[in-house]
Amino acid sequence: MTVYRLGGRKARITLTDSEVRSFFGEYSNLREVTGEVRMTLALILEESLPDYGDATGDLIVEVRARENSGCVITVTAAGKIRKSPASAVIFDFDSSEAMIKGILRLYSRKRVGIKSRLYKKPEGYRLVLLCPEKSDFFFMNEFCTAVGGGEAQAEYTDEHLKLLAAPDAIGKIGAAFFKAPN
Repeated sequence: MTVYRLGGRKARITLTDSEVRSFFGEYSNLREVTGEVRMTLALILEESLPDYGDATGDLIVEVRARENSGCVITVTAAGKIRKSPASAVIFDFDSSEAMIKGILRLYSRKRVGIKSRLYKKPEGYRLVLLCPEKSDFFFMNEFCTAVGGGEAQAEYTDEHLKLLAAPDAIGKIGAAFFKAPN
């Protein structure tokens, strides 16, 4: 068994014909990918690539074998599991009164801490929320119009409108206007 580092998080393991037969029995077993074959591959990886044993995330393992010629196992770290990117939710307010009421509603529903940016439009205001998970903001319909969302539209807003508050516009404006009940 020979191990080659190919740079980065990629490695190649070559097995001779006799090693393939001793580890897997017959070449046909490699094509079936049974639990026994997977276990054998895992043991080979653990022995030949000790730093991959603690790897977080997925590994991509490719096995190329040719009868009587041995096999080549290529291992690539797929990287850490990424969180889905925050989705942008965009609201347009017709007036400053509607904007303040809408932000106070978000503030009172504990939406503080969500990345939010407030912009001034020629006729009204725009609030962009970057939500890590899918949220339903149906309760905002009485104050504003939902303008869809998406990163492209959020970037367009950032480039073309005047920024008033960020990165936590809900927290800043909510704290300024919120009256705690006595």
